Amino acid sequence: MEKSESQCKQGSLVIAGCGLHPGHMTLETQSHIQHADIVLVVAPNALSVQQIRALNPNIENLGLLYKEDTTRLQTYYLMVDRMEELVQSGKKVCTIYYGHPGIFVLSTHIARDRLEQQGYSVKMLPGISADACLFADLNLDPATTGCQAYESTQFLLTARDIDNGAALILWQIGLVGEHTLKLQQPGKRGLSAITRLLMEHYPSDHKVCLYEAPTLPGFDPRIDWIELEDLPAASVKSITTLVVPSYSELNFAKERLEWLGLTEADLSAWDQPVKDEKEKAIN
Repeated sequence: MEKSESQCKQGSLVIAGCGLHPGHMTLETQSHIQHADIVLVVAPNALSVQQIRALNPNIENLGLLYKEDTTRLQTYYLMVDRMEELVQSGKKVCTIYYGHPGIFVLSTHIARDRLEQQGYSVKMLPGISADACLFADLNLDPATTGCQAYESTQFLLTARDIDNGAALILWQIGLVGEHTLKLQQPGKRGLSAITRLLMEHYPSDHKVCLYEAPTLPGFDPRIDWIELEDLPAASVKSITTLVVPSYSELNFAKERLEWLGLTEADLSAWDQPVKDEKEKAIN
């Protein structure tokens, strides 16, 4: 039987996440690292790099592609080019990113699309990311009131319908308003601008949280609760996340209850979890 084009191509790519620190790496990811011809790494945590090298010494640090004279977008495409080059040469490539390789990682999606279109085998494996750590560290269940999540600068600069009855997560608040894709700090007036936007939907004294997941095992996360009006003066990093708990009450859509033949009394069991969530935010 004649082989298909994809069966004839020897190169392959596995994209995996090593989590935020060495304790997060899955057994599945470890296995792919061990069996790869070459491992490409984007992991700022030196312990994670050491862990990966112990599994397979043939590693290449893609993080070295970050340069002061290039934008982050240009760097991402250089990473894509390197992955594509190695796979096309017939190598079994495993690329490891910190956290989850499909969350806030543009280069992995571009590489996957390119190589799959060329008939190569590409697989992405999940990793523990900052959102998983956030839900655990803040004791926040996104199912309780619902949850919205946006990249901070995109949220600021695009028209959005904000539902203040659901939790709001703004990633990379430490880069809000930074449009050059070169700096690792908020853009000029970025924090003030996003505070102004949020105060159109929440009171000035609404409690919000500055969160940073730990990047070493055994260390505590950053969990700083402040009032919304104090956000412009807050100390933030590129990895800082802003969590805005829900504010308004959830109201049932009566016409939809009628579709199901229900009343609000039938859903009284829903009330306590929402009350508990609001109590946590207040305290």
